[in-house]
Amino acid sequence: SKCVPSGGVRFYHLFKMIEDKLDDLRQENTALQMLYFPTLFRSDEFEEDVEFYFPEGIPEELSPVLIEYKKNINADTESDPNNLIGYLQTMQMAILSGGKLIRPVIVRVLGLQKTFPLGVKALDWPEGFNSAAAKKLYTERLNMLDITREQKDSIIAIKAKVFQLNEKLIGEVVRSPESKATTLWFLERAIFVICLIFVFYLFMRSRSS
Repeated sequence: SKCVPSGGVRFYHLFKMIEDKLDDLRQENTALQMLYFPTLFRSDEFEEDVEFYFPEGIPEELSPVLIEYKKNINADTESDPNNLIGYLQTMQMAILSGGKLIRPVIVRVLGLQKTFPLGVKALDWPEGFNSAAAKKLYTERLNMLDITREQKDSIIAIKAKVFQLNEKLIGEVVRSPESKATTLWFLERAIFVICLIFVFYLFMRSRSS
């Protein structure tokens, strides 16, 4: 079954695009340079997870919602590179704040105990990594950014849009052919995991509002 892994494919493509954008745009943007933390990059880990689920190769075909998502990222960053902060902060903080909470549930529900951390590496951090210190530094850097009130308002609006797009992306996974083709046993568990992630996004959204 590939219900949950198909979600991993989508988030792999998404994180890779955001991180690639950051790599490109930070060269001439002070604000983005201040938020450049390679230790928070997740696309390589998502890639390893997807390769674990899809040993035949990472699916390249993009889903309709993912295409919409990427178009939004391109349009927003072309309008103002600082708009990338809305995408970057929301996605990185979601993994940083909730990854370790969601990871053991996914491992247990999908029976990944024998292959751990394969399949959930994107939600894991290196030994000795201090998530509280990383969030503190991230917040300090955000407060130091030299951007206008208009740019701040644009970033806040984009963060709200990111939550909406994430909800659509998760909904797309639930309705995908992969999901419909699963057995009832796995589907119940896969949807449970997806709903857990969905609830976490709503929790993060309430905290950011």
